[in-house]
Amino acid sequence: MKLVDNPDTLAKVFVDRVRTYLHICLCMSPVGDDLRVRCRKFPSLVNCCTLDWFSAWPEEALLYVSRSFLKEVELPSDNLREALAQICSQVHTSVDKVSEKFWDELRRRVYTTPKSYLDLINLYKNQLGKKRNEMNANKNRLANGLKKLENTN
Repeated sequence: MKLVDNPDTLAKVFVDRVRTYLHICLCMSPVGDDLRVRCRKFPSLVNCCTLDWFSAWPEEALLYVSRSFLKEVELPSDNLREALAQICSQVHTSVDKVSEKFWDELRRRVYTTPKSYLDLINLYKNQLGKKRNEMNANKNRLANGLKKLENTN
């Protein structure tokens, strides 16, 4: 088998193969001005690319993600963990429905992205941790106050 002698032919073969086999996937959120600014700076993102707008996550995917994120949270029972996972998915889907209504009535977009769903779960975990710390601090303060009252008595 003979290699190509002409460098121009070799370059053409290379470019043809790169065009055929090289695929780049860019993921951008439609929230905010970043996507609009990038499309203005780089018009080929719109003209020379295939855009896939991903649809909403199905209910099973939302439940799976919330269950896996809530596994590490210390909760009294697995029934409570399952109920929290279901509530997270219901909140996300209800926000989707209300955002469609908002678009129909006011012609303004509100996006609920997978990132916003993960932020919802992390917000719950963070708030739970803060409230537990506050409760433990109040409990310790009350216990110390009772000890002082007993000592004084």
